[in-house]
Amino acid sequence: MNILRTQRSAAQRLRLTLDRQLGAGNFFWHAWRIATDRDRPLLFHPDVTSGTWDEGELPGHSLNDLRITAIRYAHWYRSHGVLPGTHVGVHTRNGLYGLLHHIAITGLGAVAVHCNPKMPVDTAAEYFRRTRTTVLVGDADLLAGCAGAWERSGTTPHKKILTEDIRHLDETAPRPSGPLPGFPYAHRGDDLVMISHSSGTTGRPKAPVFTHASFFDGKRERLWTFPSLTSDRMLTALPHSHSAGISYLSLALLLGIPTLVLDGADGASVVRAVNRFRPTFVLGFPLTLAEVDVAQITPYGAQSIHTWNGMGDASHERHIRPLTALGMRREGRRRVAGSAYVDGLGSSEMGMVLFRTVHTPETTEFGRLIGLPVKAVRDAAVLDEQGRPVPDGQPGLLGVRTPSVTPGYWDDPSLSRDSLSNGYFLTGDVVRREADGRWYHLDRTPDVIHTESGPVHSLPLEESVLLTTQALDAAVVAVEDPDHSGASLPAAVVLFDDDVPRSARDLLDLCNVALQRKALAPLAALVVAADRTELPVGPTGKILKRVLREEHGPVLRRPAGGPVAHDRTAPATGSAPEPADAGPGTARETA
Repeated sequence: MNILRTQRSAAQRLRLTLDRQLGAGNFFWHAWRIATDRDRPLLFHPDVTSGTWDEGELPGHSLNDLRITAIRYAHWYRSHGVLPGTHVGVHTRNGLYGLLHHIAITGLGAVAVHCNPKMPVDTAAEYFRRTRTTVLVGDADLLAGCAGAWERSGTTPHKKILTEDIRHLDETAPRPSGPLPGFPYAHRGDDLVMISHSSGTTGRPKAPVFTHASFFDGKRERLWTFPSLTSDRMLTALPHSHSAGISYLSLALLLGIPTLVLDGADGASVVRAVNRFRPTFVLGFPLTLAEVDVAQITPYGAQSIHTWNGMGDASHERHIRPLTALGMRREGRRRVAGSAYVDGLGSSEMGMVLFRTVHTPETTEFGRLIGLPVKAVRDAAVLDEQGRPVPDGQPGLLGVRTPSVTPGYWDDPSLSRDSLSNGYFLTGDVVRREADGRWYHLDRTPDVIHTESGPVHSLPLEESVLLTTQALDAAVVAVEDPDHSGASLPAAVVLFDDDVPRSARDLLDLCNVALQRKALAPLAALVVAADRTELPVGPTGKILKRVLREEHGPVLRRPAGGPVAHDRTAPATGSAPEPADAGPGTARETA
């Protein structure tokens, strides 16, 4: 718990903690109210479209700057008919614009409908249509793309959508002549404040909704535990249209943490931001952090880092270890070499990270360990298909009970019902809990590989493949088993970040030796991807396994050679044996 030498005093944080009106819809106005340093630059937002953005001064914005701009935007919205409950879409690459419009929209009691700017244009247009968006602000090209998609599809929104170029709005929106009546809006706990979307890796992106109370649940505790010493500086490389991006920026504002908001983040831009801003902790989704080339981070930039925060899907050991070798962290009163990697498992629907574990350079156990549930999770269970708890050590469906979970999906009440089992919300993850209370992440439910001899879970195999090959990224997916109709076998697709020639045959052999050593199912095939298009990811950086299944489903019926290796030249004489019990320290892949 952080008590002394923090950006916000204990008294200020106590005021926030005890204020029962504070929630997701009005966090900014409470942050401004308790602050005594409203003119101190707090958010830094470089123009990453400039090739030299990391060479000059970083533009800083104070709470007063943010307040004036949010009020201008709110005045514009109100003059264009936005009322409490109106759905307002935000579709921009500019993270600062996205945050400020979120503050203005929710300050009016309206609902912010965020969409990732990397979303395919037809999908984005359909998302705004089905969420009943009536006002849409965004980048000019993204707005034009949506308009074109509506015209091509022949499906028009239920009501004509008013669109406005977000940059033009910023340049022209005037300040009101006086206070805006009823602003900021007085929210009730169950007032809808935001619609976000899931990653869309398994199909059409879902549209979970978030309320004033539910989306803030768990944050009061974090006012005392989140890094906020006077020396702390945060770099967020999260997609700022995502619920996680909004969530962590709200914490930064409440706690007064100087924060660099990095747009369109990839590994290379994170390196540049670390070298320029010298953050003490960095937030990102796993792929972004995996792309960070630690050799390009200067000693001057690295020395300040004490923590990396990965979230969403749990991260792989191959990607964690290079990062924890950098920086310095505190253990008690001592400063020790190396940083911590806080690995969090969560999802769009959960509103926050649900499981958390911390890795350091001294960590010896990974194996898809996700640690323990956070305090906001009132109950977590491993369930079978009927919603019954399964014994420790057995894989099953992850069910949670937490106030932060979405109340449902905007346009799909049946999906809301189907996501509940025996009072638990099903996250779509396959997990295992050991007798000592630790949890392991094994798979996403659509990605389980159903072999003739039983289910195989892909994530423990990916962990081994990445460690063995030292690839930048990898995915293990189901491909057709030529010998057993309707059954599948595991195959790996691996991507390297250099042009060194590699033998797919040699890699497959090495991987299977390592998998056998860990009592995991062997790979039936391995494909070396030529570039990222052959290991595609969605808007949030998650691998599109459904695309890989479609592309490589018949790989065992095709000749091997070149970037593809397998041994299926004749019908198999038997099925793979059941994997042995690998013990509590190693993730098993069969049910």
